[in-house]
Amino acid sequence: MNSLDREEVVSKKFSTVYRGLDEQAVRQHLKEVKSELDEKDNRIAQLEEMLNERQENLNSFKSVESSIQEAILSAAKAGDDIKARAQNYGDSIIKKAETEGEQIISRATQQSDHMIQHNEDLKRQAKIFRARYKMLIQAQLDLLETEDWERLLGFENDESDK
Repeated sequence: MNSLDREEVVSKKFSTVYRGLDEQAVRQHLKEVKSELDEKDNRIAQLEEMLNERQENLNSFKSVESSIQEAILSAAKAGDDIKARAQNYGDSIIKKAETEGEQIISRATQQSDHMIQHNEDLKRQAKIFRARYKMLIQAQLDLLETEDWERLLGFENDESDK
């Protein structure tokens, strides 16, 4: 079918007959215009329906996009919260470990100082014991070297000679 534009409809020339225009030609032309307008109206209605469907799809996608954005923001916030709690928990563990480490070092230092003091006391006592033992042995040696022993030994010899 020939496509008519508005200019053709307006400028269409009809053959004239005795009493005016050829009615059949005018009616035929009007049928063509009507048919063309009906097709255009149908096409417009079809396009409007497609546009409405696409608009609904677009609204649906916008709704989904909005939901996804909210979910992403919520997940990011939850992730940040978890990260902050984990950081705080980690910091508290580190602080507790440092405190316990300092306490262990302090106890170990105290025990070490105590052991050093005890070791020094044992050394002093060993020196005193050694000095006293040496004096005791020296006294016993001196006693063995005295003349009294000689006399006693002589006395025993005299008695055995008798």
